[in-house]
Amino acid sequence: MKHIKVISFFIIMLVLATDAVAEKDGLTIVCDEWPPYQVVEQNNISGFSTRVVKAVFKKMDVSINSIKAYPWKRAITMLEKGKADALFSASFSEARTAFAYYPEEMLVESPWVLWVREEDDLKFDTYDDLIPKKIGVVSGYSYTREFDDFLKKHGNYEEVFMDDLNFKKLNAGRIDYAVAELGNGSYLISKLGLGEIIPLKENPIKSNGLYIIFNKNNIPESFVKQFSEALKKFKNDSLYRYWHDEYLRFDRGQQSAP
Repeated sequence: MKHIKVISFFIIMLVLATDAVAEKDGLTIVCDEWPPYQVVEQNNISGFSTRVVKAVFKKMDVSINSIKAYPWKRAITMLEKGKADALFSASFSEARTAFAYYPEEMLVESPWVLWVREEDDLKFDTYDDLIPKKIGVVSGYSYTREFDDFLKKHGNYEEVFMDDLNFKKLNAGRIDYAVAELGNGSYLISKLGLGEIIPLKENPIKSNGLYIIFNKNNIPESFVKQFSEALKKFKNDSLYRYWHDEYLRFDRGQQSAP
């Protein structure tokens, strides 16, 4: 009997969490422009992560008030200050857990790699390979503590605000390496017509997940757990696999830009 009561209580809490979110008149969600995960065209936001997020909330019968794209650092600030309920696609950062809930289930696995000009014949086996070189990074991105400490120690990096700027600098010979997520980098290389720039996939800087994260003051933790379960179930759906193949075709060479 006690076990039944506990289960009943848990179900009631999940229902109340969903109702509490529904009373908000829909979720206010932010992201940045980061194809193929978030693709912005004529004020319309599509892309792999966008489609997955919309599909899961639809299955949960949770309405979305808006999804708007901003520069990454601004989007993070909006989430932190509670001006947005949720943000995607975010990699894990310990600092963000102070104001945001991470679901257990990730939207997709995400390898971050170094990119080079094929003609330069550069490698990345250890950080020593990077010491005499200039590395392009994006301001506000969370890489790894080890990598960040390495950059600060040697000072051999340049920051930009968007990934495509790094690839243009790399193509022009202004930097030797660029750091970018594999899916995003493949998309941008194809879109910019820079096929001579290649990823060093054998030794990623990091390989973790991309998440939608939720403001702790606006969204109950129980709702985040419910979302995680719904996402986990949806990832077994043929539609998820179709979108994954459509947007993230690493086994077929560089990602084609739609």
